[in-house]
Amino acid sequence: MFSFLSHILFTLYCLSFISVSEASNDGLDLIQLKVINDKLNLLKKKSSNSTTSNIKVGEIRGISLGGWLVTEPYITPSLYHNATEIYTSSNSSYSNLTDPIIDEHTFCEKLGYETAGKLLQAHYESFITEDDFRQISEDGFNLVRIPIGYWAWKQNNETNEYIDGVYFEDPYFSNGIQLQYLSKAIGWASKYNLSIWVDLHGAPGSQNGFDNSGKRDLYGTPGWLSVDNSTELTLAIWNDIFETYVINEDQDTTPIIGIEIMNEPLSSKVSIYDITKAYYEGFGNFERLKESNSNTTYNTTFVIHDAFEGIGHWNLEFNPQYQNVSSQYVNISDLSFKSQDILVDHHHYEVFSDYQLANSQFRRIYDIIEYGESIFDELAYHPALVGEWSGAITDCATWLNGVGIGARYDGSYYDTTNFTTDSDITGQCTSQLSFEQWSEEYKINVRQFIEAQLATYTSQTTGWIFWNWKTEDAIEWDYLKLKEAGLFPVPLDNYTYFNNDGSIKNSVSRSLSVSAYPKMSSTTTKTTKTTSSTKLKSLATSLTKSTMYVTKLTTTAVSSSTSVLAIMTIIAISLIWL
Repeated sequence: MFSFLSHILFTLYCLSFISVSEASNDGLDLIQLKVINDKLNLLKKKSSNSTTSNIKVGEIRGISLGGWLVTEPYITPSLYHNATEIYTSSNSSYSNLTDPIIDEHTFCEKLGYETAGKLLQAHYESFITEDDFRQISEDGFNLVRIPIGYWAWKQNNETNEYIDGVYFEDPYFSNGIQLQYLSKAIGWASKYNLSIWVDLHGAPGSQNGFDNSGKRDLYGTPGWLSVDNSTELTLAIWNDIFETYVINEDQDTTPIIGIEIMNEPLSSKVSIYDITKAYYEGFGNFERLKESNSNTTYNTTFVIHDAFEGIGHWNLEFNPQYQNVSSQYVNISDLSFKSQDILVDHHHYEVFSDYQLANSQFRRIYDIIEYGESIFDELAYHPALVGEWSGAITDCATWLNGVGIGARYDGSYYDTTNFTTDSDITGQCTSQLSFEQWSEEYKINVRQFIEAQLATYTSQTTGWIFWNWKTEDAIEWDYLKLKEAGLFPVPLDNYTYFNNDGSIKNSVSRSLSVSAYPKMSSTTTKTTKTTSSTKLKSLATSLTKSTMYVTKLTTTAVSSSTSVLAIMTIIAISLIWL
């Protein structure tokens, strides 16, 4: 009798969950909508009360010209295909499989200075022109970020002599031509009322081992700040940038508002102590140059990348109220500055780890809102923005992870590198195909993801810079292609899924995944340090509080089932006693 009644109890218990599940799908959508809207409303109140920075929240609406003066294989694969064909035709024994051209370093090394120079000059001349600046301005952007490599300052190819008589051996083509195109870009920006952000994208010896630094090395240690003359050359280039693009510029007319002294140094491979010390040395030189011209007011901001440290890491650095923090690196007590004079650049992508790729659409959007909140809390110390982000929700773009390397999304990344994973593959890659081959669901997800970032970064940070203006075929990373496909708002605040006040529209909640609704512990705070190999997101410092709130809402949503289960349990127990 007891066994029979136990089976009845178990059956009733299971049936109750089936009925509750069927009845509450809409309820879970409402929970998701409430979680996101409550979070956005809280952030709106905080943002409206913010007076921490002399740079207004949401002021910067930027675009990057990646792949132009520093080439990247996934942005312009044809350039690298052409280089490989040229090298193969003159070297019959060459095997592209065992020794491919994978970055600008091997591009110049294998082709030689003259041949590489001809291809690169043709690329500089055609990839970005004045008309691009006209379009950028017309589309509502107000800033252009221009990546440039340290090799632009090479003065003698035969001797590898750089500026200030510093020698550094490398195969890069230059003779200063990249600086000539940078000067053209500054002129075009002035003509079309655009601001410029000069970004040193590649360091001597590489600062991260990514191909976007000029020299890819997935498994070794980058040479920046450790190999001979890399520190000396870096400081010499910084000083020239400060003098040329800040001190010698007419402050009434210059479009240059930011100097980012190094893009994405990788603190898991390059000592964070060495990175911080170099940052301080550069900042000291920057400030002293300005102070030596005290009759002039300079409007160009000193920009540091977060070095893949967590949000908030730099709060007490470059802060005159905490001189004891900086004293271990360099003495800057003689400088007169405010913490608001230094801007922190964060880069955020959701595709460089298996964990992120497996996220539901709800989790992805909620992560963005949490990320924006954490940056907002940072504004009390330094202005901060998201200086790189994209529309990508997979890492499937051809060569995104490097020439010859596949995607984590479909598992091919682990077949083409020495890295391993315990995760199952997320799916089959399709985003590298033509837009016409994308599913409608995928298109909607990309548009929602872009809008979530635009709305959040505009209202919660100093601004944003989208990566990238154009590519040859990487649609999720290409503003022009996304705009043409109707996946990027035109104008920039013409949202489909968000309201103009930043709240999310009801329609979006129904298209977010219910089955993957996040199950988070209300007693655990999850913290991560962003690393270069995965570019993991920095979690908001208030994740525990938000987690508890989500848990509370979830509990409320299913509370209607509690009485049903209680009644069934009482009936079953009563029957057992009979």
